[in-house]
Amino acid sequence: MFNFKNKLVPTPPHKNNGLESSVGWTYLPNNFKKTTLTPDLYQRRGNMFAFTLAEVLITLVIIGVIAAITIPSLINKTNNQETVSRLKKAYSTLAQATNLIIAEEGPANNWITTIDNVYNLYKKHLNNAKECSASTGCFSQLVDGGYYALNNERDTNNWNENTGFRKLVLADGVQVMFTDIRQPLCVNENLYNMGSSDVCERIFVDINGEKKPNVYGRDLFVFVIKKNGLYPAGCDVDGLCNKNEFGTACACKVLREGAMNY
Repeated sequence: MFNFKNKLVPTPPHKNNGLESSVGWTYLPNNFKKTTLTPDLYQRRGNMFAFTLAEVLITLVIIGVIAAITIPSLINKTNNQETVSRLKKAYSTLAQATNLIIAEEGPANNWITTIDNVYNLYKKHLNNAKECSASTGCFSQLVDGGYYALNNERDTNNWNENTGFRKLVLADGVQVMFTDIRQPLCVNENLYNMGSSDVCERIFVDINGEKKPNVYGRDLFVFVIKKNGLYPAGCDVDGLCNKNEFGTACACKVLREGAMNY
């Protein structure tokens, strides 16, 4: 009597329910009942667990639809969070510089006398990568025109070529433009709208430099200088930051809410 221990041995053809079966292999471990696994049995087992081509294609289509719905939303959310972070940083940088100037020169109405004086004072307190003053090269040059508004209106101003304003680029790529002096007396301290004649001066910032979208309220924002500091435009007006407006009053809304809810 032979003792096959944990070995595979061939078995001859045999009949099962009257049907001839092909040659298989018999696994004969000690203390286990002899079992025969034939090729036709393997085939039947495989058919029980395989996916059809149609099932695979349907699954891929479902995954594609879900991705098409969710990925754009995730990308938009990520971009918005990045915009909020960049705006916060730009405002913090310019607000600190403003406070330093006020500490040295007094209230803003004391030193906002000419645009060149303002530019030189800020330049001293900012980490600049490039200084253009009235020259070109420090603000986005848009070959197809100016910036767009939130309401898709086109701004016809070409800020890069404007020689009446003063421009520089910060070390992190933020483009800064000091615009016309609005009101040296800065009379009403409760008005922070960009167009108000009671702000001392306006500062435009493109928070991502030459990159798109080049839209007010998306990457171009406005700060205003008051007698006692720098403020984001729009803090005194409600409802002027939405897709039906130009977008110049969005800086305050974004910084207040920490999000781009428009």
